[in-house]
Amino acid sequence: MPEADFKQFVTTWLPPLAGVGLIAMFISLASWQLDRAAQKEALVALFSDSAAPQRLSEIAIPQLFQPVLVSGEYLPERQVLIDNIINNGRVGYNVITPFKSEPAGEVLLVNRGWLAKETAGDSLPPIAVDTGRRTIAARVGRLPRVAVRPGAAFAETEGWPRVAVYPRLEDVASVTGFAIQPPVLLLSAAVDDGFVRDWQPAQQGPMKHYGYAFQWSALALTVLVVLLWQLGKRVRNEHR
Repeated sequence: MPEADFKQFVTTWLPPLAGVGLIAMFISLASWQLDRAAQKEALVALFSDSAAPQRLSEIAIPQLFQPVLVSGEYLPERQVLIDNIINNGRVGYNVITPFKSEPAGEVLLVNRGWLAKETAGDSLPPIAVDTGRRTIAARVGRLPRVAVRPGAAFAETEGWPRVAVYPRLEDVASVTGFAIQPPVLLLSAAVDDGFVRDWQPAQQGPMKHYGYAFQWSALALTVLVVLLWQLGKRVRNEHR
């Protein structure tokens, strides 16, 4: 291609092609944000669902926040306290207790709720629970998590309960020696042997994603208006 033709191509066609590419990218990002908003709305709907709980053993694929019933017994000798959990401006722990379920004998983790830190020294709060067989009501959940965890989940200490910083299931399994299976259960507020249980869905709801979708859509519209204005200007110049 001659240099003059190449320059003409760059000046004539490259800007609109780049603009079309930007529009496609912005529309794709807006669509992704709308999809995320729909997912968040579905989670909120599940969390608000007042349907009767089902036996977890009878559910093929448990859904997040789905109400369930599980029979079995706690394994309180190896409990975990997840540190730095904030509740109403106070620092405390989420109390995580292994639970041997029936009839399969799988070990699940039950989040028994939030407990404030002791004000004096490094003493840990009492979290004892008996080992008798029981049926608990809970919601399907997951362990608290952050985007980036500062260091290891567990410190190199001995004794129980163990304090952890945002552990994953595999971290708890490694420390306890139990073959822990998902899901994590959020103990219902109506069930005994729990602590503060003000379970909430995602901290950032669907409106945040709708806002982002609007921003990306507005950018796509802005680029489209600029392209149409430039096209109209070129047409007017050619007809002079």
